[in-house]
Amino acid sequence: MNNLIKKYRRNQLTSAELKQLRETLDSATNEQLTQCLIHDWTDNDADETLADDVRLARIKGRLDAEMSKSRATGKLPYKILKYAAILLLPILFFTTIYLYVETSRQLSDDVIVATDKGEKASVHLPDGTKITLFYSSKLSYGIRSFNKSSRKVKLDGEAYFEVHKDSDHPFVIDSKGLEVRVLGTEFNLSARSVADSAELFLDHGVVSLLSRMTNKSVVLNPNDRACLDYTTGEIRVQRMVKKPLMLRQGFITFHSTPLEKVVATLEANYGCRIRVGNKQWLGNTFSGILPSNNVNEALEVLRLSYEANITRNGDEYIMH
Repeated sequence: MNNLIKKYRRNQLTSAELKQLRETLDSATNEQLTQCLIHDWTDNDADETLADDVRLARIKGRLDAEMSKSRATGKLPYKILKYAAILLLPILFFTTIYLYVETSRQLSDDVIVATDKGEKASVHLPDGTKITLFYSSKLSYGIRSFNKSSRKVKLDGEAYFEVHKDSDHPFVIDSKGLEVRVLGTEFNLSARSVADSAELFLDHGVVSLLSRMTNKSVVLNPNDRACLDYTTGEIRVQRMVKKPLMLRQGFITFHSTPLEKVVATLEANYGCRIRVGNKQWLGNTFSGILPSNNVNEALEVLRLSYEANITRNGDEYIMH
């Protein structure tokens, strides 16, 4: 402990050593503290002008009152109290700065909400925006920067956004190869870094979708569905006659999707394992709508589509 105090005097303590010093002081007995402080005070020269007599008298009175409760012996000498004040005041000041820096660093970190396979989460942002985060997805935003000039979040996965309207602070979504800007609206965005494309369907309001690869943007109106190709950066917009069934409604929609990707999607959504015995089926495409809340019904549709049999072994389903 004496060595740590000496390093403190030379302003050479690291954050870890400061923490160690505080823990050592907290766990030390009164006798150990007394011997350590006396050794340090007598071994170092101190500028006594740093502590005025009025403050020292106040500190001395409080210490005398506290020590009289637990000790029957005499009180600490006044000179030692003076050196103690000189020592403790800068320690408290340095510790306060350290805690402020640590707190500022933590506040600068992102808030991250992530879901695993078979999970779904509801997220409420500080501005009142509600987000439903679906399976294998991650949403993050800076707790200090959010709602300053804009409301920026990052998404890797799929989510349904109900954005609180605020014309002074545009809501911005940053994801792989794209950027979405809105004021107040509701839409579904699927933007997974492992996918070949991203898809956005607009329920209400107006949004702007930007392709980072081409630096071109499109403005979407209600019932528009936009698909961004990650390979080319091109955006295709389609006006839907009817609203598509999505995860929010409890369905997963596939458009000419290879069975291998269909199986991977079902595994991620349900948090299970699906093994296809006939490897030739994996390249075949599937178009249709499967329930996202009942794995048995979803697999029954696949069984009928491929005239297959499905058996179960624990959490694994085998399609053969």
